[in-house]
Amino acid sequence: MITTITGDNQCSSGSVTVNTTGGQGPFLIVIKPTPWDGITVLSFTNDADGDVVASIPHYPANGYQTWYSSYSASVNITDVNNCVASATAAFWCRIDPDPVNAFGHLADCNTGLSTVQLTTNPATGAPPSYTLTSSSGYFSSGSWSSGWGSVGNNTWSYAPQLPNGNYTLTTLQWISGGTCAMGGILNCGDGATWTISDNVSSGDCGVNFRMRAALDGALASGSVMTDALRVANVVPTAQPYTSLGYTFVGSPTNVNITPAQLAVTGNDAIVDWIVVELRSTTTTVAYSKPALLQADGDVIDTDGNTYLNFPVLAGSYYVVLRHRNHLGVMTSTARSLGVDPSTTLIDFRSSTSGVFGTAPLVLKGSVYCLWSGDANGDGSLKYTGSTNDRDPIILAVGGTTPNNTVPNVYDRRDTNLDGVIKYTGTANDRDIILTNVGSTTPNNTRTQQLP
Repeated sequence: MITTITGDNQCSSGSVTVNTTGGQGPFLIVIKPTPWDGITVLSFTNDADGDVVASIPHYPANGYQTWYSSYSASVNITDVNNCVASATAAFWCRIDPDPVNAFGHLADCNTGLSTVQLTTNPATGAPPSYTLTSSSGYFSSGSWSSGWGSVGNNTWSYAPQLPNGNYTLTTLQWISGGTCAMGGILNCGDGATWTISDNVSSGDCGVNFRMRAALDGALASGSVMTDALRVANVVPTAQPYTSLGYTFVGSPTNVNITPAQLAVTGNDAIVDWIVVELRSTTTTVAYSKPALLQADGDVIDTDGNTYLNFPVLAGSYYVVLRHRNHLGVMTSTARSLGVDPSTTLIDFRSSTSGVFGTAPLVLKGSVYCLWSGDANGDGSLKYTGSTNDRDPIILAVGGTTPNNTVPNVYDRRDTNLDGVIKYTGTANDRDIILTNVGSTTPNNTRTQQLP
């Protein structure tokens, strides 16, 4: 029995071709890669002519991935008369690890420019070529030495500072030699692609972070809130909280947005104004400011940035979110905040595990929301008794005319944020209060979980 074994490798997987001449079929053909991962053994039973093609994974699972990877496959063929032939297919390839271990940036909050830095794999040294692109159109490519300089510890900085934007770096570690295919040379340089985003705008020194939240009254279903107040053109361009009695700490009170910001539709449409506080202790407000909540839950700054800026020293702060007719919420622990907004996301929509208090949020579908129904703004939800939240609604529509509605309003008593105060009928503002205190326990009180 004469057997011809050939191997082919493209640096990801190899293929073995077995051609058998002689012997008498059917044949049993067993192919086993070496070194062996303990799993991959290919067996062809009752093969009629002894001719098979098998794909062999390049890297066995037991960790034989190295710079220079040499392996083989043993082939054993047994015919019907128990005549046995064996051979070996050899593979040889050089694969380098990714040249970059980490990619990030140092933000200059005074200028809004960033210094891009990365850390290379010590085994590869500096990648000799790169391409750097951004969503804003910035483009640079060339040899490594033309754009990057070493700052020690396998860390490199890109010489020009880059403007605010999202950047993608692609590096390539070309290999000048190494036999990567049977009978030929294949360049097996392994590149890497990395992305950074959320640079800091000019002047945003202090701390910066991203936030997500949802309002119970504005989320009827799904995960996107209604922007009915914006559609009704009742969302004010000036922050409303000073007139409602809230006292800001540190922030100016004359904060305004442009009509163009209220013209945005879709997921980025403005749902309403909110207040965000940073507390140095659970009860001490270090700084508070107005911000804007979008339909998809993103909280943005009033200047349009997708992160919130607070002109305070970097450090650990409890983060609080308030709304004019929803119960406020606070992180359960102080969060470490710095100048880079990409390092911290406060996401009140995802869980209550990192939120202060007992039942601080209500789960609607898969989204956690601030409790709605605080029609009098006292930090609690009450359906009956003194200072309840139901009476202000009926007073708004008329105590003797409960079926009336008050349309086109921006008012605390509009608990579902549709721009209409209603006491009875569909989409009324009374039912959500009863639901949130307990439809079978109307005398209950739900208290805001803020110390």
